[in-house]
Amino acid sequence: MRPFRTARAVAALRRTLTNPFLRRQLSTSSGNAALCFTSTHAGRLSPAPLAPSALCRTLTIPFLHLQLSAFSAKAASTNTKSSDDDDNEDGDPIAAAKSAIRSESDPDRLVSLFESSAHHPSFYSDRQIYKISVHKLVRYGRPDLVERILEGAKSDANIKKSEGFLIRLISLYSDAGMIDHSVRIFEAIPSLGCQRSERSLCALLLAFLENKKFDRIQEAIDRYAKEYSIVPGIASYNVLLKALCSSYKVDEAFALLDEMPAKGVEPDIVCYNTVLDGYFKMRDDSGFEKVLKEIGKKKLRQTMNTYNCRIAALCAKGKSSQAEGLLAVMQSDGVYPNTVCFNTLIGGFCKEGNVDSAMKVYESMKRTGVSPDFSTYVALLNGFVKKGEFQKALGICKQCLDSKWAPPFAMVKDLVDGLIKSSQLDEAKDIIARMRGRITKGDSKDAWRKIEKGFAL
Repeated sequence: MRPFRTARAVAALRRTLTNPFLRRQLSTSSGNAALCFTSTHAGRLSPAPLAPSALCRTLTIPFLHLQLSAFSAKAASTNTKSSDDDDNEDGDPIAAAKSAIRSESDPDRLVSLFESSAHHPSFYSDRQIYKISVHKLVRYGRPDLVERILEGAKSDANIKKSEGFLIRLISLYSDAGMIDHSVRIFEAIPSLGCQRSERSLCALLLAFLENKKFDRIQEAIDRYAKEYSIVPGIASYNVLLKALCSSYKVDEAFALLDEMPAKGVEPDIVCYNTVLDGYFKMRDDSGFEKVLKEIGKKKLRQTMNTYNCRIAALCAKGKSSQAEGLLAVMQSDGVYPNTVCFNTLIGGFCKEGNVDSAMKVYESMKRTGVSPDFSTYVALLNGFVKKGEFQKALGICKQCLDSKWAPPFAMVKDLVDGLIKSSQLDEAKDIIARMRGRITKGDSKDAWRKIEKGFAL
């Protein structure tokens, strides 16, 4: 039995063993099955931890297998191939391992699942299983276990240490906020049998950027160029530009664009977009226009990000109609608007109180085959509610719920209150019922119930 299938079977078996009738039968019918129980202080039998080998022996007992079939479909599926899930596990053991890791709530058991599945040839090439495991361990506050699985991968003699694989370890340590571990991986690359390049340098620079260690980026570029002869290219400089913009040094970023050619690197549209976005976020109109002029002077082809930034800048100044005019310009340039572009326009019109124009953009969005997302519905719902157009708000709210998103409670509350005041009680009750059906878990469910109690129905 595979390790991760065993783990699932153990969990299912433990649940099954809580059945009183089955406990009595097991205690008298099988010596092996009796090993599944320990005595409690009250003299009762309770399930004991099962080693994989003991579990395998136990599952072969005819009576137990019969009872498991009756009381636990999950346990039965470990000995049969009748379920689709079991077929999927046999066909793709890594997918089954990922599923087991996703559902595991104990960090130590998660690591045991990870390590016991690592023998599979395709395990280390699967990026997602690493990401899922690291992210869960970070949520559990277990950097020690993050280090255990990643250092285990680094030291495993059966794994070929390509630069790409080590870049992944640098990035995973970055995701865990363990930036010094990322540095150690980068510096150890030659000792692990491969060469550093700008690719691995960029991975380290991105780790600094993502962890807001902006001052270490320029330092790393200078140091590793000198010590390891790694010549920074356009990708490295773009990370540096992002760091400067993120630390509100946008003028320095713009100056760097002029310095780059002398360093043998010609800035591309991605570099200019980074600085353009930096000036937009600083609300520096003159700097923004200065970058646009440079883009035009250098005859760089504007991309989706360029146009999105321009549209956002106009909408922020209350010029959404002018921003909408850029849709035709960008399409004539072979650049077609995406969800971000449409959402920016919809949000801009709604903030100006022009919900009819926002709705026209929404209809255009759907006609062009661009799917609305949660932000689309929220902007429209908020716009219609604020204008007191509750019937239109109702339609948007229903579309949002039909798309399996529950809108923000405050907006729905305002909508329901508006419907009640306008004597649309059936519509109000319908939205309340839909929200109740959509929100089924935890604190959100309790919060919505409190809001429900306040409605004047």
